[in-house]
Amino acid sequence: MLERTAMDDDGWDAQAACAIAEAFELAALPAGFLDDPYPYYRALRQHDPVHRMSDGSYLLTRYDDVAAIYRDPRMSSDKTREFAPRFGDGPLYLHHTTSLVFNDPPLHTTVRKLLAPAFTPRALEKLRPNVERIVDTMLDRCAANGGMDVIADFAAAIPVQLICDMLGIPDADRSPLRQRSLDILGGL
Repeated sequence: MLERTAMDDDGWDAQAACAIAEAFELAALPAGFLDDPYPYYRALRQHDPVHRMSDGSYLLTRYDDVAAIYRDPRMSSDKTREFAPRFGDGPLYLHHTTSLVFNDPPLHTTVRKLLAPAFTPRALEKLRPNVERIVDTMLDRCAANGGMDVIADFAAAIPVQLICDMLGIPDADRSPLRQRSLDILGGL
C-alpha cells in the first residue's frame, strides 16, 4: 500500500508513487493491490500513464490515451498471428480470431453495426425492468445467505443472467454458462 508521508498536491508521497508506478506488473501484482487497487491506479496515472510491462505490452491508465489508441488506424486488435502458436487451428483459435473484440475493420465494423441496435438508449431502457428484477433477486439471495462475493455473486452473475434471459436459455441449463465463459477467456 502507498504510504502517506511527505505529501504532494494529491496527498501522496510522489517519490514512492513514482517507484510503485515504474515497478507495476499485472503478472505480479503488489501485495494489497486486490484489496485496494486505487492508489496504484492513481500512481500509474500520475507518474507512468503509458506503462510498459516486462512482456512488452502497454497498460494505459488515462481515458484520452485509450480513446486515441482506439481511433488510430495503425493499431490492430487482430490476434491471428499471436493466437496461432497458442491454440493451433482448433476451436479456441477459431473463436478468438472471429470474436468481435479481436477483429479490425471491415469485419469489426460489419458485426458492430449488426449489434448496435441492441445497445441504443431506447433498447437498453427496455431492459431496465429485467435488470432491476435480476438485481433485486440477487440481493435477496445474498441477504438470505448472510453475505456475498461482490464479483462472483453479483457483478459477474448479472450479465450471465441477463444474457440467458435474452436468449431464452432455460434455468436448468444456465449454471455451466459462466464457467464455460471463464474457461474460454482463461485460454487468453
